[in-house]
Amino acid sequence: MIQIKVSQLSISCAGETYPALENIAAMQRRRLSTIAKMALNSAIQSKADTQIEYIVWASQYGDETKTYKILEDVLQDMTPSPTQFSTSVHNAIAGLYSILCQDSTPSISLSATWSEALVEAYAYLKTQAIHGKALVVYYDEPLPAVYTEYTAFQGFAMAALVELNEPNLMLKLDNIPNIEHKFMDALNFHDFFKQTSVREMCVWSVC
Repeated sequence: MIQIKVSQLSISCAGETYPALENIAAMQRRRLSTIAKMALNSAIQSKADTQIEYIVWASQYGDETKTYKILEDVLQDMTPSPTQFSTSVHNAIAGLYSILCQDSTPSISLSATWSEALVEAYAYLKTQAIHGKALVVYYDEPLPAVYTEYTAFQGFAMAALVELNEPNLMLKLDNIPNIEHKFMDALNFHDFFKQTSVREMCVWSVC
């Protein structure tokens, strides 16, 4: 069990507007995929003007829609677009954030659940910046329906600040390996946290 402080929780869903992206040039915004827009919008909203030491980007599938399009091109003997490829890799959104927001904060991109991303942020702060803050961003959207693992859900991104001072959350880790759909961990946490008073210590037990 670990103790952390979670604050400035922000969630963005597919089909919404993304006001935090207004400061990004229109031409660059248009080139962003929906999942990238959601992730960047949540990240910018949660960070605001806060000084952070680390960013954890987490997703089960990443921008798999782009990867699938590349595979379709290969099957049709077409040369995949270099731009499409470079923005399909798992750390592409982290790179886009760094470039578009001019933010050189160290970051990591993981295939992980929300709870695992919180643990990563905790570990970094505990060993590298004990009085600092980290930004955790989780994002996912459904796989293309051709995949046997396809599950229908609304694409979303969620972000929050994490620090060690004045903890408001105890994170129980027992069930992390048993999570079948990583995106459900983030959605369950959102519901739990919004229903809990952050003025008191609460316990998040991974379902």
